[in-house]
Amino acid sequence: MFWDDAERVSEKALIDGQLMPITTEAEVIQEHGINYLGYVVTRNARKKPIAKNQQANPFLPYEPSMYVGEAGYHHICLLNKFPVLSPHLLICSKEFVAQSAPLTLDDFEAWLLGFTRSDVLGLYNSGPVAGASQPHRHMQVVRADIPLESVICTGGLPFRHCLFLHDELDAERLYQRYLTALELLSLNEDDECLPYNILLTARWMLVLPRSTNNIEGIFANALNYTGRFLVREAKQLKWLQRYGIMRYLSECSVIYRLEGSR
Repeated sequence: MFWDDAERVSEKALIDGQLMPITTEAEVIQEHGINYLGYVVTRNARKKPIAKNQQANPFLPYEPSMYVGEAGYHHICLLNKFPVLSPHLLICSKEFVAQSAPLTLDDFEAWLLGFTRSDVLGLYNSGPVAGASQPHRHMQVVRADIPLESVICTGGLPFRHCLFLHDELDAERLYQRYLTALELLSLNEDDECLPYNILLTARWMLVLPRSTNNIEGIFANALNYTGRFLVREAKQLKWLQRYGIMRYLSECSVIYRLEGSR
């Protein structure tokens, strides 16, 4: 579902000047045998709005040229107007729901409508500290390989997280595992959650808490935890390589207090 329509809508929006890709070609950055990917933003990135309240909401109302399709009763599928990877889809709630509020079973059911191909990657940023640029509920889906997948699946991440492996995508099961992760990582706080990211594939789901959204002006969201980085200037990629990529990811999340504890 969505991908054929997304290709068609993306092509038209690009021709019409409505779609604004924000990156250059990826540069490979190697660290400890992992080929990370670094992107430098284009001038289009300057046009991307950073909303801090519901009044500046690109999803209410949404641009008709970004519309891909319905995603159940309570969500719609839109193009990300400023994609890093294209097509980049957003599964958005039709009514305003805070991005920092806990996800619901309906959210997972709508999100999974985008998982019709084996290379689909789901991303979620729970709030500004986790890298969300908009406060309106939206889950993301792209089609991409994952440079850090082997590290993720073999237990090589040096920061707090919950990893769940699965053979099939079932919304109810994923939702229950998500609730388990919120509890284990102590992310629940009244009607909102503390900052966290989710990565979701047909093979696994990763939930990780966040402590900051940037170090030295290099910002991190869920996509960074796949092994991809977006910077304003090429020299920032050099800085990141010197600083240490996994060190950067660890310090943007929550480092283990005790070895082996989560």
